[in-house]
Amino acid sequence: MSDYKEAKEAFVAGNAGGSIASINLVSLTALSGYTLYAALSSRLRPSPILDYATAVLPLLLGVTLFASHPVLLNATLLIPAVLLTALRPPARPRRAKSAGQWLEESDSDEEPARPVERAGQSPVKTSPSPVPFAAAAGPALTSRASLSADEFAPARAHLKRRHSPTPSTHTHTVLDLPALAAPRARLPFLTVYRAHMMLMTVHCILAIDFAVFPRVFGKCEDFGTSLMDVGVGSFVFSLGLASAQGFRQGNSWLGALVKEARSAAPVLALGLIRVVMVKGTEYPEHVTEYGVHWNFFFTLGLLPFLGTLLKPVRRRYLRWSTLGLLVTAVHQLSLRHSLQAFVLSPARPGGLAGLNKEGLASLPGYLALFLLGLAAGEHVLRLTAPPKLKSAAAEDGRAAEDHHAKRRTELALELLGYAVASWVGLGICRALGIDVSRRLANMSYVLWTLAYNTSFLLAYLLLETYLFPQPEARPAPPLLEAINKNGLAVFLLANLGTGLVNVAVHTMYAGTAAAMGVLGAYSVGVCAAAWALRRTRLKI
Repeated sequence: MSDYKEAKEAFVAGNAGGSIASINLVSLTALSGYTLYAALSSRLRPSPILDYATAVLPLLLGVTLFASHPVLLNATLLIPAVLLTALRPPARPRRAKSAGQWLEESDSDEEPARPVERAGQSPVKTSPSPVPFAAAAGPALTSRASLSADEFAPARAHLKRRHSPTPSTHTHTVLDLPALAAPRARLPFLTVYRAHMMLMTVHCILAIDFAVFPRVFGKCEDFGTSLMDVGVGSFVFSLGLASAQGFRQGNSWLGALVKEARSAAPVLALGLIRVVMVKGTEYPEHVTEYGVHWNFFFTLGLLPFLGTLLKPVRRRYLRWSTLGLLVTAVHQLSLRHSLQAFVLSPARPGGLAGLNKEGLASLPGYLALFLLGLAAGEHVLRLTAPPKLKSAAAEDGRAAEDHHAKRRTELALELLGYAVASWVGLGICRALGIDVSRRLANMSYVLWTLAYNTSFLLAYLLLETYLFPQPEARPAPPLLEAINKNGLAVFLLANLGTGLVNVAVHTMYAGTAAAMGVLGAYSVGVCAAAWALRRTRLKI
């Protein structure tokens, strides 16, 4: 077994990565599959089989059999989707005639504008309530919340008429403000984005052990770009994205620190369990990823706590985006002076710190990504904010629709700005000789991960807006909603399955047919477990 362990460690070591263009093409498979789902979902009955065939299987094929032919796979998915959509394009929603118009919104996003009373009309009474946007963590991120994007959802509408207690020929309309937040009660593009990220990770953590998985997709040794490298950063960005609401709540700073410490405990415990299991067996490990004892669970568990330490700075001085860029800039300066040479050297002096130098040295970079995710999450939060009521004529729903469309346009422009600025920043860093390094989590890596995620978030938002214009449509495949609902449990199950397969099978020697058989069964099994748990939310 020790000979196989050494051979397996050499099998995944020394990777220089591939091009960013090839990574984007493979990742584009998720968007192509989603487009095909949109074309078929209005013609076929809802089914987990349809969801798997369009939202899951293309991802598995994209990192295995079609890894060298991503254009062919994308064309195979897009051509029928385009033809079906051309035969019957998405119907645009009809808008009822308005009995009045809304005035312009106030300049302040914090204070809603007051309703305007018109002559002959009864006043509009508003009863605002907070919009729930729970801090969801990502798979294996934290046990305090699930991956569901439902927490981003505003409450549904409640319109009531009642007779005035005073003599009058008029009736008063009472509008519940969260009712007007959006035509839909969810953010499906966020559900699909996060579920696809999870599925890509679930497939890659096992596929990397088989020869059918291209080596260039595995984690790079020192410098370079790869699919699994950007996947690691995407988890951190998603954690920040989903934690935005929790960080906006007005809890006391010390209370928030205690809460985050309690939330981090289960994830840190998983990290300790992994250390014991790996060291207690001859399970292959790649020490230069995070260190001798450190693993990604420790990083994920610490990030929300470290972010909470910076909340007073955010409240008084700097935005999350500025803080994130400042952290990665300071980190890059420290890497340039001496830290980079220390991390990349084969020696490990200094006790535990030296033994785990990769995990500790990359922590500031991942913290920067987490803070940038918080910044993006604050922009998404605005999409769930209720409209500022100006007229009783809003009862027909047109104002809510206009408000939601405006917010979606603003979010799209904001994501576009983030993406363009990040891609430009990445180009500048590489021109200055700062190559991308996941091992160091340097500035180039942070900007690349930010550019990648904001670009794909924008793409999912645009696809949902065009392909699912009707409010009654179901843009998020139910299977992906089920995966998000119990993300932590699904991710842990995938890790358990990966470990069992590696213990039972010499994966690196498996042929293509055997590898695809094992990977297919594993993929179906994970999705089946998520589907079976879709009506239950597990708290681990």
